[in-house]
Amino acid sequence: MKLAVRTASGVALFGLFLAALWLGDLFVDGFVALVVALALREYWRLWRGAGIEVDLVVLCGLAAAWLFRYAYPQLPEAGAVLAVAALAGLALSLRFSPQSKPFLRWALALAGAAWLGYCPGFLLLLYHGIANRPRAVEVMLLTVGVSVVGDTLAYLVGSRFGRHPFLPRISPSKTWEGAVAALIAPTLLVGLLLPLALPKVGHPLAFLIGFLAAVAAVVGDLVESQLKREVGVKDSGRLLPGHGGVLDRMDSLIFVGAVVYSLLGVAHAL
Repeated sequence: MKLAVRTASGVALFGLFLAALWLGDLFVDGFVALVVALALREYWRLWRGAGIEVDLVVLCGLAAAWLFRYAYPQLPEAGAVLAVAALAGLALSLRFSPQSKPFLRWALALAGAAWLGYCPGFLLLLYHGIANRPRAVEVMLLTVGVSVVGDTLAYLVGSRFGRHPFLPRISPSKTWEGAVAALIAPTLLVGLLLPLALPKVGHPLAFLIGFLAAVAAVVGDLVESQLKREVGVKDSGRLLPGHGGVLDRMDSLIFVGAVVYSLLGVAHAL
């Protein structure tokens, strides 16, 4: 029953993503922005439950600026402006009393914006960086597929064949068997299909991208698990039946876009 609910909610979410890709650029931006906004809300609520009020102005403001940085790639001052904005958030923390731990609130806001704004921003850089829209859609599907396929195989293999715990202090339910499946399947997926979407990419590079993207997905999953252990919760939210919150669903994707975009950029394949 749990697997059926998990599958149904996952399919519904993926269906919305496919619809956004079909409808075009504005809807892709809107879908990513909505998912990031929900994840930021969960991040804020997680720390609030732990007794820390993360600075919402810095968290949401920086996350939005970093998420949509594809829109101003030719602005040479963009990096400096964002750095100043991050430090300006520290100045804004002066409005809080020292007893409310303003420096910690700023630091957690900065970290959350980087994690949930800057990192997902690579997905939009990747999508908008490929001029041919059908190819951009294919690459986006493969990138998201790293997370979806890896998560699915890790869950199925781990629950059926898992015997050896994988970092139990962070995530007691994860196993080495599931982790290996989460590495092999996405590596094969990207290694075999990416050259069809981007002819400039050969199979050796595609397999390397697939493997490193799969590693990034596993790390992303563990990072979110670490956060949940730190604040003492099982799930980041309850929005997605069978998964928990939006953060629980997108955690393994957060770092994947950065790996795919960066390696394709180094290979001049964008």
